Amino acid sequence: MEKAIETEIPNGTNAAPVIRIPKNSLVAWKTELSEWTATEVFRTRIDQIAHSIPRGTFFRQGGLAFLRDAWIASRVAGALPSDIVRLVSSPRPDFEIQIDGQTLQFEATEADMEGRRPGDEPDDPHPLMDPVENWRRRYEAIPAALDRVVAKKLKKDYPPDVSLAIYVNLGCYGAYVEEGLPILRDHTAAARAKFKCVFVLWESCLYKFWEEGRPRFEKWQYVDPDDF
Repeated sequence: MEKAIETEIPNGTNAAPVIRIPKNSLVAWKTELSEWTATEVFRTRIDQIAHSIPRGTFFRQGGLAFLRDAWIASRVAGALPSDIVRLVSSPRPDFEIQIDGQTLQFEATEADMEGRRPGDEPDDPHPLMDPVENWRRRYEAIPAALDRVVAKKLKKDYPPDVSLAIYVNLGCYGAYVEEGLPILRDHTAAARAKFKCVFVLWESCLYKFWEEGRPRFEKWQYVDPDDF
């Protein structure tokens, strides 16, 4: 990868410089991730890229949304029995996987707290304790977060047979899974008429809640043991 370029924050303060990834590096990554790649190789590669980018850069620099889509693609592909995976270069959908020669297409999105700015959160190698009240706050934010992203996706047009994969970036360390699953199902119901299937990534698992407009519950683990 080409070395990142440092640029000062344009506010006249003594704040630390922001690391920016050169455009030609972004183009090279996107081209690479748009090639059909074995699922495990794709997952390893997107993790390598993501880990090489400072948190502030990842969430502040424009043009990096494709890396989020690639991360979601890697987890969906890894959870399902897929053989190969790639990003899609056209505006929609975001990625494809192949299972036994059959190509499945997905639109990817992320559900989070309204107004949250992950780029403002520090790169801390020794994270502070996360109080239980924060877990509950994130859990209670899930319904509105899902409503927002589903509403946005319903305003767009997609090719036939595209599925929706939503990464819920509101982890609670598994504390509320049992009561949370009906919430995930109910607050993705609006998407069932537009998308072939509706999947949610939450708390280390991939869930399917809707298929062909009908309720369907399936669950797969997407966290590799090496992630712990």
